[in-house]
Amino acid sequence: MASDAPSILLALGSAPVMVALAIFLATFVLEDVATAGAALLSAEGVLSPSLALTALFAGIFLGDLALFALGRLARSSPWAQTVVGSERLDRGRAWLKNRYIISLVAARFIPGMRLPTFAASGFLNLSFRTFLLVTLVAAFVWTTAVFALIFAFGIAVADTLGPWRWAAAAFMILIILAGPHLVRALQKRRAPTHE
Repeated sequence: MASDAPSILLALGSAPVMVALAIFLATFVLEDVATAGAALLSAEGVLSPSLALTALFAGIFLGDLALFALGRLARSSPWAQTVVGSERLDRGRAWLKNRYIISLVAARFIPGMRLPTFAASGFLNLSFRTFLLVTLVAAFVWTTAVFALIFAFGIAVADTLGPWRWAAAAFMILIILAGPHLVRALQKRRAPTHE
């Protein structure tokens, strides 16, 4: 039985529905890497672009809804209400409500902003309907654009680099993961020191 495990895993990995399920689940861990991986797998012909994009979008959008629900759930906690305090809760709600749509859209495009913005939307009891519509459109536009760009890049790389294409894909994923951290580090180095 144990000797059959590799062949079972290989068979599951080559089934497009299982690959799509893996992409869907990966969005809950690292959205950007899941997007890059899905686009590159599609460029390689492992699964159709429509199935990959559907799995991506479903996972990303469900994750957005989960963050809102997490914030809403935290709001019902007396401990959280005490820690935040009613005055700060009112100020935070007024501030975000006045910038709600732009904040939701910006959170989609700025790395690291989805969790605090989407959870705060639920915690501050802001409009779920607005949240639903804005995040739906923003997730669709962003995911489709990034997927299409990486898909096109993947096809070009596969044609040009041949067997080296996976090394290039790994490098690109590394840039996606490390890029924001490198930019922040460079900004800190350039910031003037106050003496």
